[in-house]
Amino acid sequence: MKIRIFNADDHPILRKGVTDLLKETDDLEWVGCAADGIEAIEKIRSLQPDVAILDIEMPHYTGLEVAQMLIGEGIKTRFILLTLFKEESFFRNAMRTGVRGYLLKESSEKEILDCIRSVNEGKPYVNPSLTHYLISEEPDDNILVNLTNHEVNILKLIARQKTTVEIANMLFISPKTVSNHRGNIGKKLNLSGEQNGLLKWAIENRDLLR
Repeated sequence: MKIRIFNADDHPILRKGVTDLLKETDDLEWVGCAADGIEAIEKIRSLQPDVAILDIEMPHYTGLEVAQMLIGEGIKTRFILLTLFKEESFFRNAMRTGVRGYLLKESSEKEILDCIRSVNEGKPYVNPSLTHYLISEEPDDNILVNLTNHEVNILKLIARQKTTVEIANMLFISPKTVSNHRGNIGKKLNLSGEQNGLLKWAIENRDLLR
């Protein structure tokens, strides 16, 4: 059975280039494309492709926002982002959202096709020049394993910007106990003694605490 593919990009030439590649590949079935985020959301909802390749920068909604919205709705489509951005922050945000593939626009046709096939099988695929991010991502994803359930619950409340006293009242423990927990959590997360360091970490990593 052919893999049903959708693509979206606001640059006509780039959109046509990916479309032509998809049409010319035997095991793929191109089902449609879009030029902006709104059109992409509407068409993906309607077409329910197996895989959608989205440009990160598009009018109305970015590719990441489109993926985040549709993943939140429980759609079965798997998403690949095609981007110029090599920054680790963009990569991390995409992976935490549930995007399965991350490709640079300089990717070869083979890399794009390899990515599609891998993502369709449920396997993540990252542009080869960015694979080192997977290594640096691993500790962040697993670091919560070092925390007890109680500590994770406290961290969730910190992410909601609850004060020590508020957390103590909510969990029926003393503020001193909360402070001790905060200190232990900070050590386990390898945080420095920076003022409000734990609060900043919790807010920045809220997705890990869902």
